[in-house]
Amino acid sequence: MYPNQVNYLSMRHTISPVALLICAGAATLSAQKPSGFAATDSAAAARAAWSRAGNALRQNDLAGARKEVDRAAAAWPTQQTYPWTSAVLASRANDTTAVISALRRLASIGLGRDIASDTGIARLASRPEIAKLRAILDANRAPLARSRRAAELPDSSFWPEGMDVDASTGRIYVASIRFGTIAEFTPGGGVREILARRGPNIGSLFGVRFNPRTGMLWATAVGSPNAEGHQPADSLIAALLEIRPSDAKIMRRFDLPPAPGGHTLGDLAIGPNGDVFVTDSNEPVFYQLRPNGTQLEPLRHPLFHNLQGMAPSPDGRTVIVADYSHGLLRVDLQTGTVARLADAPGSTSLGCDGIAWHADGIVAVQNGVTPPRVMLFKIDKSQTRITAATVLDRNIAIADEPTIGAVHGNDFLYVANGQWDKHADDGTVLKGAKLVPPLILSVPIRP
Repeated sequence: MYPNQVNYLSMRHTISPVALLICAGAATLSAQKPSGFAATDSAAAARAAWSRAGNALRQNDLAGARKEVDRAAAAWPTQQTYPWTSAVLASRANDTTAVISALRRLASIGLGRDIASDTGIARLASRPEIAKLRAILDANRAPLARSRRAAELPDSSFWPEGMDVDASTGRIYVASIRFGTIAEFTPGGGVREILARRGPNIGSLFGVRFNPRTGMLWATAVGSPNAEGHQPADSLIAALLEIRPSDAKIMRRFDLPPAPGGHTLGDLAIGPNGDVFVTDSNEPVFYQLRPNGTQLEPLRHPLFHNLQGMAPSPDGRTVIVADYSHGLLRVDLQTGTVARLADAPGSTSLGCDGIAWHADGIVAVQNGVTPPRVMLFKIDKSQTRITAATVLDRNIAIADEPTIGAVHGNDFLYVANGQWDKHADDGTVLKGAKLVPPLILSVPIRP
């Protein structure tokens, strides 16, 4: 998900690291007391150093900016923006040794960047050590197209976000940011929209999930300015909807009370016992609605920073939650405890959006790295660490903005081309941007 509330480290692919730094320096981060959780404190220290680097750069203090970016990279080494920016600033200072060190750190977490995209680094590309690193970085970002087309919507302005699949019928459901409706694909190729477009008090629909126990759809409604016909009063919309797909009747609606910073109810998940889980990426809060429950039960935790997708375990005891800034987290539903899964060597779990549970591990749409990709994260039985990270799909030509997906047998279906990067904050199409029909891709989970 690319809501406006995503912080400046969301690694939007069209923004240069220097521009990101200048934007960061324009905002002041207040001092944060230690939380007692290493991941939270390390990430907070990194963000604070990044902000100071931005301030230094605004004052033309290159040495000060480099020092703070290096501090950020040391505090939170799996965030790809930090080593890349270290390399960019080091090239400005003609510090070839530091450029090599920073690029080596970037390569060590399995990510890549185009060296030619920065003129300062590009002029050093002929040096043997940088040439070797360039080959590694290029391999890390090279296309790996294992997916096939599963469905396509004819309306290029639909603006897809969440999706799910009914395993028993093969029907695919896709939520619309722009029109606040849900498209249903049938295996025969038919398409219908379940809700009327621009329905009252709906706004944008971000997440959608099918409950196989009841045959109902669940969706999250958000008062996003990206919805067509948005009015200022719509900004208060933050609701979980239960929808009967046969006649589009909203069976139940759970509205959140207004919050000072607003809500962004993004993805949701259905547990094996019928629980509905929802994340608010803006506050951030993890919500649970028990079967036949009457209210959303909130869970807050210092590890929550920018919550995204969820993957309930088959035994119903835990939920793996993707936090854009902190990685994959394990929520114990019995105790309410939260812990971060340690990354596998040579990888990063930051920047994951939609995720799903599979027998082989957690399948994740990782759109917060460059380029975006679909990953398989194998986890140990104790759910304390990721043991291996494998790229399943990096279909760059058509999956430029993947968002959310769902497991269907041994395949993973996902939205390939969300449209956040093609719209301004008010929902208007950016100059020069070209909208194409929304596409659902299917990729085998077993490499």
